[in-house]
Amino acid sequence: MKSVMIISLGTFVLIFGGVLLVSDHLGDAVRGGAKPELTPEDYAAAERVFQDMALERDRIQQENEALRARQQQFAVQVQTLTDARSNLQAVIAKLDARQQAFIAEKERSAAKLAKMYEAMKPAQAAPILAALDLDIILEIMTRMKERQAARILAQMDAGLAARISTRMSIKGAS
Repeated sequence: MKSVMIISLGTFVLIFGGVLLVSDHLGDAVRGGAKPELTPEDYAAAERVFQDMALERDRIQQENEALRARQQQFAVQVQTLTDARSNLQAVIAKLDARQQAFIAEKERSAAKLAKMYEAMKPAQAAPILAALDLDIILEIMTRMKERQAARILAQMDAGLAARISTRMSIKGAS
């Protein structure tokens, strides 16, 4: 693009310089009171200058049209990206809302289960809890009163009780 501008500028300078020379020559002749004496070479040179100017004008118009087309394409791309960003932000907002609802439901469910297992006798609750996934056990046990959770842990297999206790201590530290 830079080289096109340099070439355009050079061509413009040459053409404009030729026009100035011809007009200066004509101006001198007019100021002298006599009609300019132009040779056929002068007319031919002037004609070439005018043809070059017309070609340069056409080329500049074509470049301007190409530039306008690129600007329109750019505007379309910007609009497309803006629309896509808006859509993406809307999807993110929906996902955030769903995630918050899921977390809230998980919290309610774990709290409800904790109350339910607290109401049971430790000997009954321990084998049921032991059959659950360790993460679910942790969710339930952390919501229980400490005394009841300790009684249930005492009724569980020692290895499982140790893993639960370890995970609860790690979860409490974070």
